[in-house]
Amino acid sequence: MVRADARELELPEEPFVVVANIPFQFTTSLLHRLLDDPTSALRCAHLVVQKQVAWKHAGKERTTLKTLNWSPWYEFSAGLGLPADAFNPRPRVDACLMVAAKRGPPLVEPGHRHLFRALAHRAFEGRGNSLGKVLRPTFTRTQLRRLASDNGFSLNSYPSELTVYQWTSVFDFMVTMIPPDLWPRVGRF
Repeated sequence: MVRADARELELPEEPFVVVANIPFQFTTSLLHRLLDDPTSALRCAHLVVQKQVAWKHAGKERTTLKTLNWSPWYEFSAGLGLPADAFNPRPRVDACLMVAAKRGPPLVEPGHRHLFRALAHRAFEGRGNSLGKVLRPTFTRTQLRRLASDNGFSLNSYPSELTVYQWTSVFDFMVTMIPPDLWPRVGRF
């Protein structure tokens, strides 16, 4: 048995699975620790988290920037709901089992994770709110119309309305068809 802060513990180099009921206030930092590096040996994480967190990451309607930053490498699902009454001491909110399972194969090569995240960051945090505006620094209008048509989205859509599969298609188009000097600048995202 090892007693340590899971947010600082060195992760195993051999394939591993995490099963944990984590304090809700550490959810985000622990998710970053486990999921930010898709080259890690993590195969799957079964975590009891706040119900809203599980639904946000496993949601089928809209995505968030944080979820999109992990989704090409991990598939999220929300399972068993756990009412607050099931815990002692009782938390203020209900919980849910969330599973983050490594995709095989990944939707984006792990070595391209920083570039994919830079594109996602540009889209979610860029000027304007529609895809036609936020992606304009990287793609021409003609390219954007083609991407929208080929992938079934509108240029008036918000970035959160695209699926991870649509985003990875946009990314694949960028790395194969767009000169690197037009790519978003890679930073720490």
